[in-house]
Amino acid sequence: MTHTQPDQPQAYRWVILASACLMGFMLVGARETLGNFLKPITTELQWDRETISLVAAINLWLSGLLQPFTGYIMDRFGPKWLMTTSVALYGIGVLLVAFTHSVWYLVVVYGILVGSATAGSSISLTNAMVAQWFPAQRRAFAISLNNAGVALGRLALLSLSFYALTLYGWRSAHIFLGVAILVVAIPAALLLPRYQSSSTGSGGRARATVPAPLEVTHWTDSLKTLPLWQLMGGYFVCGMTVSLSIHFIAFATDHGFKHAEAVTAQSTMALMIFCGALLAGLVSDRIGRKNVLGIAYAMRAVAFGTLLWWHHWLALYVFAVLGGLSWLATPPSVTALTGEMYGMRTLGTLGGLSLLSHQIGGGLSVWLAGKFFDVTGSYDISFTLATIALVGASLVSFGIAERRYSIRYAPPVAATGD
Repeated sequence: MTHTQPDQPQAYRWVILASACLMGFMLVGARETLGNFLKPITTELQWDRETISLVAAINLWLSGLLQPFTGYIMDRFGPKWLMTTSVALYGIGVLLVAFTHSVWYLVVVYGILVGSATAGSSISLTNAMVAQWFPAQRRAFAISLNNAGVALGRLALLSLSFYALTLYGWRSAHIFLGVAILVVAIPAALLLPRYQSSSTGSGGRARATVPAPLEVTHWTDSLKTLPLWQLMGGYFVCGMTVSLSIHFIAFATDHGFKHAEAVTAQSTMALMIFCGALLAGLVSDRIGRKNVLGIAYAMRAVAFGTLLWWHHWLALYVFAVLGGLSWLATPPSVTALTGEMYGMRTLGTLGGLSLLSHQIGGGLSVWLAGKFFDVTGSYDISFTLATIALVGASLVSFGIAERRYSIRYAPPVAATGD
């Protein structure tokens, strides 16, 4: 039986949002630092790029496979202890990376431990949690604020980890990073509610509700509907392309740029990600969720195409701007549209399924990028596949029947209470 939280003051939803932002800042920001460490780790341990890429892929695959289960746990029992446990394990896992001495050790620590912890503290889960606590008219914007926190974490931790790497080496940098996660993310998780919002974002006010157009008794029935597969298909490509950021700094330095220059370009991208995350929530309320998804995937296709065909230093910044604006423009619309078509009750589970497709795509892409590099000496094949897939994802997203299935476009229902 699903547990619900007794009505809380409306201000509490902002505490939940702030906590989610802090967790995303630390956890997703820490994940994005792997690009800084890719070459130093492979050089010291004498690994090829496919090896560390496969470890990163295992992390993504495991977190994706566990995501529907952790989403179900959150739907049933609430987020507090699930996320507190997960962020603690995440911090411990990052800290233990510092003692890496073999591939199998890194598989266990980063692939399995951190991957499992990611499943219980992912941006997909925190987006679903935020969606459940905010009313429909503020939902997309609240989710976009959560994603903006992730972008700030990427900006801050990319730069800080680079300086820690330069001054102390990659091993000490992981110790600092792991301790920081434990100190910041655990207290933030402890502020979360034990149960779901009983009002599903209504702020405790009595109001008439209608079921979402595709709402079902059991979440498995959602798999029989086309829009869910369209969302998951686009999100597969989203994961396939964003995971390639792990290779971005290596790509830049392979083409003669200094590590610091590549980090500067990535920092520029992080600023654009912050802007894109905020704009996406605001714009989707005006032009529709599916249109934001279609535009974001199209912009990202242009960004990857620029890296492929324009061999100039400005290409790094064109990619940073166009890619950044589209990078986290997708999660707010995916989460909001899923909730508006399928209802809030199973949003954690369905969001978990979407993230599963995202992580499967991401794992395949990051692994194959390393493998193709070792064989060909370049990332051209990976970036070409990404560009083609993004064009397809854009077309599929534009084809979602949002006006037919989203409760935002359903006729208003008269209120039954004050």
